[in-house]
Amino acid sequence: MQSFQMKSFAFEKETGILYLSYGYGEYEFHEEIIFPGAPFNEKRVKEMERVFFLTHVALGISYFKAFCPLRIEVLSGELSLDEASFFEKFYLSGLGEFAIRNGLNLQGKIHFPYSEGKSENSLIRGLGEGIFLAVGGGKDSCVSIEMLKQKRPTLFSIGMAKPIRECVEASGLSFIQVQRKISPELLSLNKQGKVYNGHVPITGINAFLSLCLALLHQKKYVVLSNERSANVGNMRQGELEINHQWSKSIEFERSFYNLTKKLAPDFLYFSILRPLTEIHIAKLFALKCKQYHSIFTSCNKVFRIDKEKRLSHWCRSCDKCRFVFLILAPFMKKEKWIKIFGSDPLDEEKQEEGYKELLGISGHKPFECVGEVSECRYAWSLLRKSPEWREDFLLRKIKVEEEGGDFFQESGENMIPEVFQNAFNRFIR
Repeated sequence: MQSFQMKSFAFEKETGILYLSYGYGEYEFHEEIIFPGAPFNEKRVKEMERVFFLTHVALGISYFKAFCPLRIEVLSGELSLDEASFFEKFYLSGLGEFAIRNGLNLQGKIHFPYSEGKSENSLIRGLGEGIFLAVGGGKDSCVSIEMLKQKRPTLFSIGMAKPIRECVEASGLSFIQVQRKISPELLSLNKQGKVYNGHVPITGINAFLSLCLALLHQKKYVVLSNERSANVGNMRQGELEINHQWSKSIEFERSFYNLTKKLAPDFLYFSILRPLTEIHIAKLFALKCKQYHSIFTSCNKVFRIDKEKRLSHWCRSCDKCRFVFLILAPFMKKEKWIKIFGSDPLDEEKQEEGYKELLGISGHKPFECVGEVSECRYAWSLLRKSPEWREDFLLRKIKVEEEGGDFFQESGENMIPEVFQNAFNRFIR
């Protein structure tokens, strides 16, 4: 039986490059991650050996999914029982959507070897109070930027796209970029259709890269912009809830905390927007982030790995585009919002089925970073009452029951530390 192999990793302190190697049968895969700020302190790099090892195991998911073999070999180090359990969950839940789309069921089939009695020692201390804030070019990270601007965070991204660059420029804050070079052998196999391909938990992958970045720069906090809607799954496959946004969920956030506290007890990775609904964030963005309105973009086609297929604007026909247009429309002037977006999907008959899925009328919650059905229905109800919007074709055609509940009441389920609470409270009031 062929096995997927986590072969080796190496970090070069002079260049800031982390080299990762994987294998499966005749195939070899080599990935590079470039961390800005080199050369790095030799003592800190030695302390981070285990962090680099766990990052090696985490990023292996991009290559494991190409074959989904029943056997995994970790040749670059030894996992503890807790670490092996974390990665079994990371791979299973992180590849949930991938499995559905490829007609697979990975439940009970992903096993990581571990060493009895292996312990994870707390090795890394002495972190400063600095903040890295992830910027993605969408509305959520723009809200976080404005919320935390007085704390002067350093913005960072994994990769670069036009909306990220323009949002950074509009923020006036400092910025650094981590570069990820995925193995060209994998990209070639994907193009040829020779292997399985599909969604990976990219936010979870980036969590490990942000951990490395923060520790290399001796910063204590990595702040994300994941909202509470990310906790809600799309469907079930037997006993497993399938959630496109699993690595954006509070479940992942807590698991990642339990993993990292044994290595760097002072480090904290958390989402500043976790208590908020999508529609609450949309309202804050519309009212308090006006400098980003004409430059932000949430469409995933703007962020494609293949630059030849990457768009520079909203595609205006995907689930993400439909959702963001809907959730912002109640809080934006119609003429302005249509001009920014490029069209009015609520007035287009071809968008009907997509909106029915978002509204829970047909299918299931789309495999996308979209809000809950109840939020979509609430926004729909607001627009059907609006003289500005209510004559749009789909708003006249599709009727839904008005949702009750307070979508602007924050949830207590979050990991926001006390030192960030005042900034959060001031901004949302």
